[in-house]
Formats: sequence, C-alpha cells, structure tokens
Amino acid sequence: MKNDFTYKDLKELADVCIRFYNTSLRKEDYSKKRRMLAGWVEKFHRESRTLTPKVKEAIEKLEDGHAVLLMTAHQPNLFAYSGVIRKATLNQALSEKIKEKLNLPVISLFGIADQDFTDDRWVKSTLIPDVERRNGTLELRVKLPEKTMLNKTPKPTRETLERWRKTLEAWIRQKTQSIKKLCKELKIEGEIQWRPLNDNLETFWRTVEEAYKRAENYADFNAYILSKIVNESWEYDTLFCRFSECQRIFKEEFEFLLKNFEAYSKKVREAIVMKKEAEGGGVYEREYQTIPFWYHCDCGSKARLLAERRRDALTGHGRCVKCEKEYRIDLMSGNETKISEIIDKVSARSITMPMIFFKGLGVSCYVGGVGGIIYLKQAKYVAEKMGISFPPVVVWRPHDIYLGIAQLEAILTYKKLTGTYNLTKNSEAKTELARRITNIKDEIEKLEMQKEKLKNDIKTSKEKKIKKIKELTDKQREIRWRRKLPTLARNMILLENVERVMNLHPSIIDYAVNIGLKDLNKQWIKHLNRVEGLTKDLNLVTFLDKSFPSIKERVIKR
Repeated sequence: MKNDFTYKDLKELADVCIRFYNTSLRKEDYSKKRRMLAGWVEKFHRESRTLTPKVKEAIEKLEDGHAVLLMTAHQPNLFAYSGVIRKATLNQALSEKIKEKLNLPVISLFGIADQDFTDDRWVKSTLIPDVERRNGTLELRVKLPEKTMLNKTPKPTRETLERWRKTLEAWIRQKTQSIKKLCKELKIEGEIQWRPLNDNLETFWRTVEEAYKRAENYADFNAYILSKIVNESWEYDTLFCRFSECQRIFKEEFEFLLKNFEAYSKKVREAIVMKKEAEGGGVYEREYQTIPFWYHCDCGSKARLLAERRRDALTGHGRCVKCEKEYRIDLMSGNETKISEIIDKVSARSITMPMIFFKGLGVSCYVGGVGGIIYLKQAKYVAEKMGISFPPVVVWRPHDIYLGIAQLEAILTYKKLTGTYNLTKNSEAKTELARRITNIKDEIEKLEMQKEKLKNDIKTSKEKKIKKIKELTDKQREIRWRRKLPTLARNMILLENVERVMNLHPSIIDYAVNIGLKDLNKQWIKHLNRVEGLTKDLNLVTFLDKSFPSIKERVIKR
C-alpha cells in the first residue's frame, strides 16, 4: 500500500481534486443528503455561538447538490496540537485555489468525532515545550472516565480550568525569568517582556471561557474552542458538525454495507493482510468479522458487534467494552435491513467513516492526519473494490520552526552547556557527556566493590570494617561532588530535553502565546500558497525574532 497521500503544493492538489470532481461527481446530485447535513451543521454553530455571516452563507451553499465539498475530521482533543487545526487551514487555502478554476461554490466541512473513546492520550492531555521539565514538556491533563464516549463525558471542572490558567501564567513568568538570567550569564543582548505574552494568553483564554460556558460536555468544550479559532479568529466559513448527530443521515450508506457485508468482509480481510505485509498497524485484526459500526450502550460506552450470518439473516452480537452488557441485534432479514430502528444508536468505525461520508455527500478531497494514514489506505482499498468513489486524500504535517519563549530558553541552555548554538552537534555533546559520567560512575563503583570485599573479609575486625567503609563512603561522596556528577547528570537530561523541545509538535496554546492566532493563520496561508508549500517546513515569525535576530537565524539553519 504505497503512500499516495502526498502532494507537492496547492496547485497540484487542486488539479487532482478538480479532475476527480469532473470525472466522478459532477453528474451526481447530493442535495438531499447535504440538506439534511445542513440542519445539524446549523445546530452546532448556533449552540457554539459561531454562526457567523460567512458560516450562514456556507450553509446555504451546502444545500447545492453540485457544490465542491472538501472534508476533514478529528477527535475533539484537549487544546489540540497544530496538526489538528491546520487541517482547516489547508481546506481553506485549497477552497480558494479551486474557486479560481471552477465556477462552482466550494464548501469545507470539519467533522467532530465526538463518539470516540476517552482513552486516547491526546484527548485528555496537551503538551507545551519546557526544557526544565521532565521529558522537556509541560503537560496539561484532565482525568476522564475510561472507555466512555467523549460526548457522554462531563466537561472539566471550573477548578481544573482555573488551575490550567494559573499554570500557564506561571510558565510564562518562569520562562521569561530564565531567559533573562541566561542572557546575563552568556552576555547576550536582547529584551524580553512577559506582559505581551500574557496578553496573548488572556486573548486565547477568553475563547476557552466562552467555549466552556456554552459546552454541555467534554467533546463540545474542545470542539467549540476549535470552531471559535477557525470561524471567529480566522474568519473561515468552515462548517462544523458532530458525528453523533450527522451520522444518522447515512441510513442508506450503512444499509449498503450491511446488504453487501460478505463482499465488504472479504475486502477488509484483504486490506488487513496487505497492511500486515507492508506496514503494520491499521484496523482491528478481526475487523473483517465485525459489523461496520459501533452500537451505543446506555452506560455511555459502545459495543463492538461480531457478525453472524444464517441463510438470509445478519445478526450482530457483542458486549459493551465498559459495562460488559451483552447485545444481540438482528440487523437484516432477507434483503431488508433494520438499520432504521437503531440509526440513532450507531456510529461508523474507523474504516467505514470515510466510506459513508464520501458515498453520501460526494466529497472531492479529504484532509487526513498522520495517525490515520493506514486506516485511510485500507478504507480506500475496500471502498474502491466495492464501487465507492474515494476522493484524493492529503496529509499536511510539516514542522513549524519558530522562536517562542520555550524554544529560546532551550537554545540558550544548549549554548550554556556546549558553547555553541549548533544543534546538529547535540549528539556529539551527549556522547562526550555520557563518557564523563561513565568514568565517574566507574570510579565510584570500584570503591563500592572495595566496600563489599571488606564486608566479607573475616580477618578484619568489625571496628576496622566500620571505619574503612565510612572512609570509602566519604571518598565516594567526595568524588560525586568534586567531579559534579549530579550536575552532569542534570545536564544530560537538559541536552535530551533541548532536542525534545525543538522537535515537539506542541499544543495550539504555544502558538497562541508566542505568535498570536491571527498572525499564525496568515503565516500558514502564505506558506501554503508557495511552490512546494505542502512539503516544506515552515519558518514562522514571532515577536521575539526582532529582539534575538541572530539566534532566530541559527534556529532556521539548524
């Protein structure tokens, strides 16, 4: 399964999408399903208070059965990292490029996978760079019930929200103070103030507070933040919808999979075998024996249903992954399915989600994520074998290179420890430091062996043993402090953390504080419109660049 989800730039991607639309979708009319979807989209935006004039206009365009529809989707992660939010940016830029070439309306849809489980790490935590902390990151976390759907989970407590805000304010103060201290030690000129950074945090936090006020559950809290960034801060006309609501419009698409379950099962099995041989990962190993949707339990969790075929009947049986309640559901008898009776209690599985949306809505492009590449390849294989048109898929995950407060602190820390700004020398620096640490530990270990030998020496009196062991222990202690073993060990951790800080794909909070959301959007869009904009890393501008121009230049050249 070759990775065919990469494109050089917007022009190449737009051409491929237009070609797919003209050959596979132009003659079809998707207005019925899209009108049904429009109702759920409007409901989301009314409840999140992001029903802007541009969104209203886009909802009207959505009802056009021949409009070009671009789609992406993601779980409502906690303060999502850039890879989640840049999906909307790519769709926005692609939309403009397609409009230049086609005399048709173009709509961008963002599906919120609010029926996913709470178990995924990024649903309940977010990372912010910090060289001084364990693993080089400050982690904001929330405790969530296990094996529960996100839309059945309460939003964070007010106390948790306040704790996060105070933690971030303290992080800004600590990083700016650390930078000032490092600049003084290294005799580096550069002005840094915490106030502008704190102002940026306050601006972002107002969005958080507004989302919190509107949200009824954990999924909505995170989804509303995402929508407010995209629809209000960036003024996009992107349409959001909850999977828990809009998936019920796909009765015919679910029905198609049930009626053709034998063919579906066969192709899923083939996709699993191909995946194992090529890459590993992907869908559940018994996916081919599984009904193509989850069944929702009253406890707020879901049941995976295994398929059972008897003559002309199809039954799903399984237990809830949380409360273990047993389910046995008749899904089809003869050529008639019973999906209408349970449509509001099911949700598509990872491999079938794209199939039902693409078949039902006529999607011309799907923006995926790195974590979903294998699932999407498998879905594409199965869909095309079953006659379902599968649109171009693109994954855009560059590395954003920028000088934020945590990145600047990491670089100055590196300079202090190694005497250079050249981050490519980090491996050499760690090797040399490890050698020094090993030599010291070897000396201490030799003394430890002497102590053990002394303990087993029957010729030496107890009093002499105690005295000599104490002398050896004192010598070990003296070596540790004279040779600065604790400091060297700490320095090794810092060097490893420098690498983590500079390579991290951080929470959107880090961008909001160091760049500001509006400027971030402008820079992402500008980059996308360059030649090879989908393949190159980004060099972003922060307000620190002017204060530390020489360091910024070194960061870009790393």
